[in-house]
Amino acid sequence: MTDIQGIFANGSQVVAKAGSGYPQGYDSHMASGLVQSEGVINTLTRFDYTSAVTADTITSGGLGILNDTSSSLVAIQAITFDLNSYPNRIQAEDMINVNRDNALRNMSILRDKNVQKFIANI
Repeated sequence: MTDIQGIFANGSQVVAKAGSGYPQGYDSHMASGLVQSEGVINTLTRFDYTSAVTADTITSGGLGILNDTSSSLVAIQAITFDLNSYPNRIQAEDMINVNRDNALRNMSILRDKNVQKFIANI
């Protein structure tokens, strides 16, 4: 069920970022996780990237960073859904740290008003 499509990312990208221990039980939560990540990105950056994507005004580079950020945030949710699906807790925590650092870096970029104008073609 990883073919779920969000506005910024899709289930396959989340599974790839969650790694080999991806808990299959998270599939039923994937759609809500994608929506939640979009809300977090829009709220934290104080910019409605969702509207820009649906209006097709976003640049391809902008869509790439939104995809990267959203899939990282949802991968964290997936990993924490069942830490026991990973060979050991350290591997799960490493996956969380990598995805968290990636999402935080991207969101700091997406907050910048000049970046928002560039990405959304405004």
